[in-house]
Amino acid sequence: MKTLLSLDAHAHFDPARTPEELQDSGIVLAMTLSLNEAARVIGRREPNIAWGVGCHPRKLKAQEDFNVDQFGELVEHTAIVGEVGLDTGSRVPLEQQLRTFRQVLAIVAELPRLVSIHSYRATGLVIEELRRQPIAIPVLHWWTGNVEETREAVALGCYFSVHSAVARHSKFRTAVPAERILIESDHGWADPPAAIPCRIEWVEYLLSQPLKRSREEVRNLAWQNLAAIIGATGTQYLLPVQLSNLVEAYRAR
Repeated sequence: MKTLLSLDAHAHFDPARTPEELQDSGIVLAMTLSLNEAARVIGRREPNIAWGVGCHPRKLKAQEDFNVDQFGELVEHTAIVGEVGLDTGSRVPLEQQLRTFRQVLAIVAELPRLVSIHSYRATGLVIEELRRQPIAIPVLHWWTGNVEETREAVALGCYFSVHSAVARHSKFRTAVPAERILIESDHGWADPPAAIPCRIEWVEYLLSQPLKRSREEVRNLAWQNLAAIIGATGTQYLLPVQLSNLVEAYRAR
């Protein structure tokens, strides 16, 4: 297989970005912050961008406007759910966050998707909710849980989307199986998309040390893991063409 494009499992884009602006970003799972934002992008067909449906726990208006029926309709058109989750540092009341998160989990328990989950200062709460409502593919975004919480998350079937700020942590060598790791940039909403491949390459390099693999092997691992997720959720038909073709190549191995 020719040199693989970078794979970013969690980034954000301004919906006003044009396809031309996004073409040099590598392959990206692009998370949205609200259902309103998701509704604006979910029908787009960039060959390298898979748009998600999200409701960020730090966004008060997004949480107040969350509608479970609209969420369910949007989810039918994408393989990706995110960004969703819990955050005890948010000004959004925790009760409201929990209500939204539980509705999201109930939907994706019936419609399996890759679900990118925010858990800032709420790692234990997120694990508790996933124990309460198991889903097929929870992906813990920028995970900061301790080793005990991490092992419990692994037992619950979680994957881990690793950012440069946490890539050096020993838990990704001692507590997380290599087949559960993805790589992310958490690229900012207004940052230049063409910067993403360099940021992903840096995370790959950082992970190569605890995983004792080359950077190229780490990239290959991330692609294998995404292909396994797409196979488990049966969502390849919902992916953009370039991403779908790469996933198919890995599933055929």
